[in-house]
Formats: sequence, C-alpha cells, structure tokens
Amino acid sequence: MNILEHAQELINEIQNRLEENERTAEESVERIQNEIEEHRNAAEEQIEKIQNQIHQEAESAEEEIRRLHDGLEEHRRTVEEQIQKLQEESEEYAHKIEEDVERIQERLEQTRENAEDQIERIHEKIEQDAKAAEEQIERIREKAEEYRDNSDERIERIRERIEELRDAAENRTERFHFETDTWVEEHNIPNSPQSLIRRFDAKYDARHAATTVSNSYVMNGVEVLKYSGKLLPLTEMDERYPRSEWLQIFVDKNIPIENLEDYCRCLNARDMLIRIQKKPDVWTSGLFEIPPMEDWETYQEAYINQLTNPDRSPHV
Repeated sequence: MNILEHAQELINEIQNRLEENERTAEESVERIQNEIEEHRNAAEEQIEKIQNQIHQEAESAEEEIRRLHDGLEEHRRTVEEQIQKLQEESEEYAHKIEEDVERIQERLEQTRENAEDQIERIHEKIEQDAKAAEEQIERIREKAEEYRDNSDERIERIRERIEELRDAAENRTERFHFETDTWVEEHNIPNSPQSLIRRFDAKYDARHAATTVSNSYVMNGVEVLKYSGKLLPLTEMDERYPRSEWLQIFVDKNIPIENLEDYCRCLNARDMLIRIQKKPDVWTSGLFEIPPMEDWETYQEAYINQLTNPDRSPHV
C-alpha cells in the first residue's frame, strides 16, 4: 500500500512538474515570440528608416545633380558670351588699327606733297634770284662799258663794285641753296643725328623692350643708387631728352657711334640720368667722381660732360 501511494505521489509530482515545465515552456515560447515580434517590428522600423534616408539622399543627390547641371549650363553660357565679346573686341581693335594705319599713310602722303611743294618753291625762288643777279650784273657790266673810257681809276672802282655785287649775289644764291639742301646734307652726314636715327632707330626700339638692367653703386660702404628691371619707357626718355638733341651732344664731342651697340649705349644713358634726377641724395654723394651739387641743372651738365668723356664714363 505504501508503495502504491508512493508511486502515486511520484506520478502526481511528475505530472505537476510536467505541467509546470509545460507552463514554463509556453511562457518561454510566448516570451520568445514576443521578442521575435519586437525584433521584427524594430527591424521593420529600421528598414523603413533606412528606406526614408535612402529616399532623402536620392532626392538630395538629384537636387545636387540639377544644381550642378544648371551651374554648368550657366558657365557654358558665360564662356560663350565672353568668347563673343572677345571676338567683337578683336574685330573692333583690328578695325581701329586699320583706320590708324590709313590716317598715318594719308598724313605721310600729305607731308611728302607739302615737302615737294616747298622744295619746288625754293628752287623757283633760287632761279628767280639767280636770274635777277645775272641781270643786275649785266646792267653793271653795261654801265662799266659806258664809263670805261672816262678814267682808269673810275674803271677800277666800277670793277670793285662789280665784284662786290657778284659776291653778294653768290652769297644769296648759296644761302637759298643751303636752305634747300640742308635736309639732304644732314641726312647724308655719316655721323649726324638724322643719319644715326635712320640707321639704328628701328633696331634700337625693338631691343629696348627686351633690355633689363641691374645696377648697384656704393660709396664709402653705403649704397647710394640701386635699381633693376626693364629700362624706362621710350616715351618718358624721349620726352625728357629727345633723341636728336641727345645724339647731337655726342656728335659735337666727336664721340664715335659706329654700330648698334654704341647707339644703344648712348641713348640708354638717359635712363640712369632720369633715375638720378628722382634721387637728390645721389647729387651730393660724389658718385662717378662728380662733385657734390644741390642744383639739378648744374649736376645734369656735369653728368653729361662725364658721359662725353670716354675716360671718365665707365658706368655708361
């Protein structure tokens, strides 16, 4: 009997444990199902969030693409407008150059015609004066013939008078001849400013644009003059010291200018003189063995005298 009771108790206990395990299992299953549902819901929310983010990023990318496309289109239009503007400016500039060339040619032609007319008038004047002088001499000779028999003394005086009048007529003829030939003579003298300009000016202008200088001068350990870079503009140098007048100074001093190097060295000396004018401290420094001076005109004259002295102008 006790065994049966004990067995029944065991059976009851086993059933209770089975029921408890079943409840525990059901609770675990329910809990797992709830967790699975929660994870599924969280995953769906995450997926939805990612999809929304992807959608937003896609819209942003499309907007950026549209913005870049619009910017590219605007840049293309701007470039086309600039190209069109440059083409119009180039055509306008070319047209202006053609007009300037045409005006210069017309001015040169007019100048040539005026010069020819003036030379022709001078020749006519010379011929008229020469003819008048010959007529006057002829009249004097006729009068001399009339009075030749009066006395030897009177004839001598008449002859002297004839010589005086002849000399005067020749002087007048030579003077008018000089006026007409001055231009030709000046341009044919080998070392005249006009001849030098005609020989070297074009090459000098071309070389000037590419010429650079770098000079530094020290007196008693102190730098008194320093400059470097391109030469001053030709317009500034020519306005301050015209070429023909500047060259005439060297010609008058018998300074030889035989080639392009001499010509450039001579004209480029103006560059340093103009720079020195802007630095009064140099005038009183004794640079180039020029005595200190405070008056520019006096200093300028002393500087030019040194330029025309080959033994004392190594800085040129």
